[in-house]
Amino acid sequence: MPDKAKRADLAQKALDAYLHEHSGIRRWCYPTRSDDIGESDIIDLVTDLLLLAEVKGHDPCSVVRKAEVHLQAEADLHG
Repeated sequence: MPDKAKRADLAQKALDAYLHEHSGIRRWCYPTRSDDIGESDIIDLVTDLLLLAEVKGHDPCSVVRKAEVHLQAEADLHG
């Protein structure tokens, strides 16, 4: 499995592609001062991924719970 930095880089590429497709049509528009990508941009992408999960027959809330458990396990593993 790729390390955290490589996985974050891949996630950044996915977010960049997502923002490129939305070219200025952001739902929140609250980027932080130190970065042109705000937390709200990540929230928008995650929300749309959860909508995709629902369309594909998965329970979005279950996906969130499983992701939270997975993230915690990753933190414990590398912490």
